[in-house]
Amino acid sequence: MLVSVVMPALNEATEIERAIAAARRGYGLDEVEIVVVDGGSTDPTPDLVPGWDRLLTAPPGRAVQMNRGAAAARGEALVFCHADSRLPAGWRWAVLEALAQPDVSGGSFGIRLEPARGILQLLNRLSYPADWRLMYGDQAPFTTQAAFERVGGFPKIPLMEDLELMRQLHRIGRLVRLPLRVTSSSRRFLERGPLRQFLLDVSLVLRYLYLGVEPQQLAQRYYTAERCGERA
Repeated sequence: MLVSVVMPALNEATEIERAIAAARRGYGLDEVEIVVVDGGSTDPTPDLVPGWDRLLTAPPGRAVQMNRGAAAARGEALVFCHADSRLPAGWRWAVLEALAQPDVSGGSFGIRLEPARGILQLLNRLSYPADWRLMYGDQAPFTTQAAFERVGGFPKIPLMEDLELMRQLHRIGRLVRLPLRVTSSSRRFLERGPLRQFLLDVSLVLRYLYLGVEPQQLAQRYYTAERCGERA
């Protein structure tokens, strides 16, 4: 079965070659298709996509980019991997094995943040359950093309699009958490401070899920804090 790795990218020239190499890992073109969807990079990101992989363009925004990639993907299975993340060895078989179960609608990997220091070392040791409220975009969510189309893909919202996809997949089947871990860049934690970033992330999710705050408000708060280095 062909598996399509959809990789949204925007100014990821320092990371994308490693992300693509980890996804490819020697798999043949009939086994793994990599679809990079560039959101208008002003650095050399598009030039670093190998000619045997696919490069598409879309307006910036992960939901828009990933929907564009999924629409063009030829695989029966979809894996959404950030351009600063690296899929682990054996990822393809693990995804196919999980999706072969008739009641499974999707899932995600575990995560390892690198480089790690402080609270990140603790987070890297945690194992999260297969709960859609704990399945985020940097954990490389996966599903089938059929299930993705059934739930309508990623909602076009500026934040929490990953949670919403997993919520919808949870409603039509069972989610699984793979024991393998995606390696993801910890740069946003290190730039803002690991504990500060962690608390911001948690507060945004809680506000969204339990206080009904709109994604547009959360995005404004998130990016304002990002620019100013403020606390949530």
